[in-house]
Amino acid sequence: MGNYSHGVGTPSLTSYDRLRVRSQLTNLQRSLAEEVLPPASIASSELQLSVLVIAFAILSPYVTEWDIDRFSEPMQNVTDKTKYFPYPQWGQISDPATVLGVHGRVLVWYLPGIMPLARVEHLNKIHLPLKDSLVKCSKTGGQSKRRFGHRHVPQADGNEMFGHGRLTNSPATFQQAHTRLEDWVYQSSSPRKGVVRQWLQDISYAEEFWNKIAEVVLPDLAQVGKDAISVKGDWVVSQPLSPIPWPSIYLGIDVIVNQETPPHQDQVSAPSLLDLVVSLGTHDSHFHISDIGAKFDYKPGTMIYLAGKVLTHSVPKWGKGEKIALAHYMEDAVHNRFGLPRPPFTQQKHILGKFLQT
Repeated sequence: MGNYSHGVGTPSLTSYDRLRVRSQLTNLQRSLAEEVLPPASIASSELQLSVLVIAFAILSPYVTEWDIDRFSEPMQNVTDKTKYFPYPQWGQISDPATVLGVHGRVLVWYLPGIMPLARVEHLNKIHLPLKDSLVKCSKTGGQSKRRFGHRHVPQADGNEMFGHGRLTNSPATFQQAHTRLEDWVYQSSSPRKGVVRQWLQDISYAEEFWNKIAEVVLPDLAQVGKDAISVKGDWVVSQPLSPIPWPSIYLGIDVIVNQETPPHQDQVSAPSLLDLVVSLGTHDSHFHISDIGAKFDYKPGTMIYLAGKVLTHSVPKWGKGEKIALAHYMEDAVHNRFGLPRPPFTQQKHILGKFLQT
C-alpha cells in the first residue's frame, strides 16, 4: 500500500477506529440507496454520510517524506525533482483518505461517495440546459490550452447527453494578463447568461453544502473564501452583474464536461489555496496525482480537495459514461487585490481532535 500511516503524531490510532467508521458508513450507504432524497435540499442522512466519509479520510492518512513548503519552491536547473523529493508510489486508492506532508499538513482530501447516487442524479439534471453554452475550443489557441490543461475527449462526437466543452464562471476575476494591484476586477461574462444564472440558482443548495464541508476540512481556507465573497462588491467594476448571489466560497467554478485533463499544475491559485473538484455524470474515470504515484477512483459522487498549485494532477481517457467535473478554485492575485492573506495549511491533528471529541 505504500507509505500508509496511522497518522502524524497520533500513535494511538488503530485499525479498529477505521473498521468502526467503515461499518457505520456501509450501513448508512445501504439505507441511503433506498431513500428518496429531496431534489433541491440536503437531507439529514446526507449530512451524516459526509461526517462519516470525512472521519474515515482523516483516520486514513498517506504521509509523504517531504515538507510541502520546500517541495513547492522553484528549483533552478533541476530536471528531476525526485532526486531531492522522493515520490511515493501508492497506486490505486478507493477508500476515503488524506494525503499529508511530513509535518502533518493536509495536501489532499479524497472523499469518494460523499454524495449518494440519488443526489448525483439530481445534480446531473441541473447541467442538461448548459449543453449549448459550453465552449468547445479555446479561442486563444494552444497557449491557453496549456495553461488551463484541458482538451477534448478524442472520441467526442457531439451525441453526448451533456455535450462537451467547458464553462468558466466567476463573480470577480482579472482580465487576461492583468493581475497587478492597480488592475480592475471584473465579473466573467458567463453569469450574465440566463441559462447560467438559472444553473447558479439551481445548484446553490449543493454549493452551500460544499461550503459547510470546507469549513470542517479546511477551516482557514473557508474563512478566506467567505471574506473574499463579502468584499468583492467593493472591487468589481460596475457593470450589469448577475442578480443571483454567488453560492460558493470559491471565486471560480469551471464546468468541465466530457473532457480529458492532461497533467498540469494550476496557475492562478497558491499552495495553501486548495482546489475542489466535484465529480458528477455517469463515468468510470480516475484522478491521477503523479507526485505521489496515486490513482484515485473518481466515480460520480466524489469530492477531492487538493493543493493543485503544487501537485501535478490529471484525468486521462476513461472507459464508459459521461463526465461532469466542477472545478472550484481561488485566484491568489484577486485575493491579493482584495487585501486578503493566504491561509495556512490545515493540520491533521487539529481536524482529528475535533472528531475525537465527538
